[in-house]
Amino acid sequence: MKIIVLLLALLANAVWAEDIKTVRPEEVGLSTPRLDKISNMMQNVIDQKKMAGSVVLIARHGKIAYFETFGQADTDKPMQRDTMFRICSMTKPVVTLAILQLYEEGRLLLSDPVAKYIPEFSHPKVLEMLPEGSNPPFRLVPAKRDITIHDLLTHTAGMPYPFASEWYPKDRLLHQMHVLYEEAGISSGMYETDGTIGDMVRRLARLPIASQPGEAFIYGMAADVQGYLVEVVSGQKLDDYIAAHIFGPLKMNDSYFFVPENKQDRLSAVWKSDWHGKLEKVTPGPHSEGMYKYSPTFQTGGPKTFLSGGVGMVTTPYDYFRFAQMLLNKGELDGVRLVSRKTVELMTSNQIGKLFETTLHDEGWKFGLGLGVQADREHNVDAGDVGTFEWAGLYSTRFSVDPGEEKITIFLSQTHPFNYHFDLWDKLLVMSASSIAD
Repeated sequence: MKIIVLLLALLANAVWAEDIKTVRPEEVGLSTPRLDKISNMMQNVIDQKKMAGSVVLIARHGKIAYFETFGQADTDKPMQRDTMFRICSMTKPVVTLAILQLYEEGRLLLSDPVAKYIPEFSHPKVLEMLPEGSNPPFRLVPAKRDITIHDLLTHTAGMPYPFASEWYPKDRLLHQMHVLYEEAGISSGMYETDGTIGDMVRRLARLPIASQPGEAFIYGMAADVQGYLVEVVSGQKLDDYIAAHIFGPLKMNDSYFFVPENKQDRLSAVWKSDWHGKLEKVTPGPHSEGMYKYSPTFQTGGPKTFLSGGVGMVTTPYDYFRFAQMLLNKGELDGVRLVSRKTVELMTSNQIGKLFETTLHDEGWKFGLGLGVQADREHNVDAGDVGTFEWAGLYSTRFSVDPGEEKITIFLSQTHPFNYHFDLWDKLLVMSASSIAD
């Protein structure tokens, strides 16, 4: 009986994947021959064993015009349209949207102190490094003001990721924060851990922050604080709230924090690549590389109690397309409105003033609420139009929305390390824009 149920489930998934509606590119002002160049480039990457597999989806005017799969999801499974991906930090815009839904309901203000809802954040202290050779190496000074919810959404709350010093090895401040995080058991959310998001966030709240609130863009743990904030304000677990208020209304039927057992066979493996032909599948369980810890089985195994607001989601290309299209539509999809036009405008406009968004981009990019926003083209000639917004995930996943052209580009892989795909992504965006033919 179990075998029959499994076969029926697999058949239903296969039929669903084939039922996704696509149109001829020319119907939405795109060029088929130009899009074919993307296929050639992606297949070359697979043939050169830089990646095991990937999916690329391009939509315009609300219709999918290009939806292609390349390579393998696992050693014995080709990549499929309904393959499921750990999207890591592409979780952040979804959790930000949850916060903004509560904001629209009058249950919080972005100017509110976080301590109003999570008292452990009262009276924050800022870690200041002393000259090299000092003992102790740092001092703590009172924060000039409270950490606000707006600081969380813009990553100006002074909360780096534990592994941030791996990215910036000469930064003494980030190294010291890593030491404090390790001692306190602060998890990036990339691996199994005991306890709940609330347990971890309350420990985090007792630690110093790395900058004065609002004075520096420091990407990291603020998103997990957002996740717990959703729980505190809504009275629901993070996954239950998002399932009811985002996944359900958007019909994101294959999006989860923990993948149900009957869909785990659709989850892509994680692969490690040196981008020069050395490619290997990452084995299950936790891994530690320097200061960086991760586990490809986090969303299927482990205690399943920690719901990471920063990196916890698993989804499919089509599901995330529906989320991106809702943002492009200013908060609505298929007659269902999740947030107002004004709130999406807030998300996708510069919210960090003269600060730089330094995680994915250099000058020319700013940060809205949960999203990077392109401010000009003079610094980033290879990027899209001004007003384009995007974000990415640590296993080489990425999406971009160009409101002016009503175009969405989604690239999903499961390849580690993250930074090796940057050149491919830039070329993909250029080719996606170059396919416009109207």
